[in-house]
Amino acid sequence: MLNIVFFVCFGVGVGFVVLSFLIGELGGGADGLESGASFLKPSVISSFLTVFGGVGLIAQSRTIAVVAVGVAALAAFAVSFLFYRFIIVPLQRAQNTSTVEKQSLIGRDATVIEFIPQGRFGKISLSVNGNKLSGPAKSEDGNEIARGQTVEVVYIDKNTYHVRRKGF
Repeated sequence: MLNIVFFVCFGVGVGFVVLSFLIGELGGGADGLESGASFLKPSVISSFLTVFGGVGLIAQSRTIAVVAVGVAALAAFAVSFLFYRFIIVPLQRAQNTSTVEKQSLIGRDATVIEFIPQGRFGKISLSVNGNKLSGPAKSEDGNEIARGQTVEVVYIDKNTYHVRRKGF
């Protein structure tokens, strides 16, 4: 009976990892509970289940049931904690510091890195908080803008920067 519990835990954990890989994070971005229990993320839970089931299956064949459950639970808690502490938390910190609000880019100076033809698209580059951003750009007044020229971001529409020459 205990063998079935370990096998189901292992299967659910591995199955979640495979599904997440194939179709993306399940839940559409609701990755965890917002009520202070941020360690209850699907990836942490799946790592717990996978380790608990796998270690339980191995330990059960070598010891008695009570010891197998204890060893499996201890290993699963340890791996899940380490996974959360050293992978999830640093990734969240990096993501929070590197994201930029689009509205904060309006009024910033940028450099044209690909010629912007009359009424068409080119490309600009700008630096924000030490991060270098680039994207498609179009002249606000429809005129061409040469490569290397400094421009100002006027507004952003559908991920396209609408810019004007600096000083106009």
